[in-house]
Amino acid sequence: MATLTEQLVDFILSTNFEALPAGLPERMEAYVLDFIGVTLVGMEQTSSQIMQRTVLAEGGHAQATVMGTGRVASMSAAALINGTAAHAIEMDDDHRLGTVHVGAVVIPAALAVAEATGCSGQTFIRAITMGYEVMCRVGEALLGRQFYAGFHPTSSCGVFGAAVAAGVILGLDRAQFVNALGIAGTQSFGLGEWRADGSWIKRFHPGRAAQSGVLAARLAKEGFTGPATILEGKNGYLQAFSFEKTWDESLIVRDLGKHYTALLTAFKPYPGCRFAHTALDLGYDFHHKGQISPDQIEQINVRIYKTDILNYAHRPASAVIAQFCVPYLLATMLLKGKVTLQDLTPEGITDPAILKLSDKIQVEEDPEFTAAYPERYITDVAIRLQTGTVVSHQSDIPRGDPDATEYQQHPEWFEIQIEEKFRALMGDSAFADRTDALIQATKGLLAQPNLEQLADLIGANGNH
Repeated sequence: MATLTEQLVDFILSTNFEALPAGLPERMEAYVLDFIGVTLVGMEQTSSQIMQRTVLAEGGHAQATVMGTGRVASMSAAALINGTAAHAIEMDDDHRLGTVHVGAVVIPAALAVAEATGCSGQTFIRAITMGYEVMCRVGEALLGRQFYAGFHPTSSCGVFGAAVAAGVILGLDRAQFVNALGIAGTQSFGLGEWRADGSWIKRFHPGRAAQSGVLAARLAKEGFTGPATILEGKNGYLQAFSFEKTWDESLIVRDLGKHYTALLTAFKPYPGCRFAHTALDLGYDFHHKGQISPDQIEQINVRIYKTDILNYAHRPASAVIAQFCVPYLLATMLLKGKVTLQDLTPEGITDPAILKLSDKIQVEEDPEFTAAYPERYITDVAIRLQTGTVVSHQSDIPRGDPDATEYQQHPEWFEIQIEEKFRALMGDSAFADRTDALIQATKGLLAQPNLEQLADLIGANGNH
């Protein structure tokens, strides 16, 4: 019987561009636009600047664009730098069931190899489609529980997606592709200890996974070998990286080619950990519907599902911790009606009004909500007013998720809102002058003979 890896490879090789469902390639173009926005802005972060300086200092062949810098680097270096920047502001896309940030890994790997090889826009879109699909499916098999074991699934699962995207562009044959996934799997990594002090290793994870995937595909192309049983083997990925040896490997290949789980990838409408976004949605509604005046609030009780990644401190110790701090994020949304990147800076997290309200917020994990995760991200916010009145609302699918109610009624809103988000990000950045050009370039990717036009746009320094 074919291994899981062999089944995935057979699916990839048998699925040409024409076999992709209607609308899926255009959805991938939208994900590329979202990736470009968060990466260009993320490149301005100090963590990204350090990564850029350090990696570029090593030199190497000029093969691929380092976004927003006017510099080029080797395929591996560009994938590493761009992937790290993509995750810096916590606004990159994510997959609810797979609990992975997909674009920050798959797209920089594909971009680097596509630019270096001169592949067509159509091949590039097929490559990231396959990469998204495999990465999300491997993530789903872990049942949303990998965080409990101390791992970050974006990086541990991401190496597979990056290797697939790079392998499609490199034109790997069946044996090479199987080897590439075996080589990718042994590079799985990503520890969650950044939660202890808010250090930057989480931002490093997507970039390193993208780089590892590129390396895996290139090694396999040259004949380096990897195990076909890398996923389900006795010493394979699922055994090593699952929590309490619990997983569902059938999710990796179930309805393969019939159901594209990549289509369930969400975009983030505001910064901060996705697991906090159902709480933020409720805070947004409370603020914008005028139901609550902050000075009337006596106490707020939040019930949420267990993830082992969110922080419940009233006062975040660092800007990184603030990105995951439910009381701080919710207090910000209730007061301002939005959460901005400025709210998640060392200066922003000292706002006395936000901290005063954050002190009134208590968070408790609810076992029933946890039982529904990751199918649903159930969160309940109950606000007790000084009059004794309690106002309570609940949400289970965060905004920006394709399964959210608004997109069931208006599916066209999804890609429209990604473009609106992109315009907002670019408008506050050094790259505002190329906003329209980037939108047009990504919408026209499928017709492009290569990625030169896009590379020129994403590569130039800000304000040039």
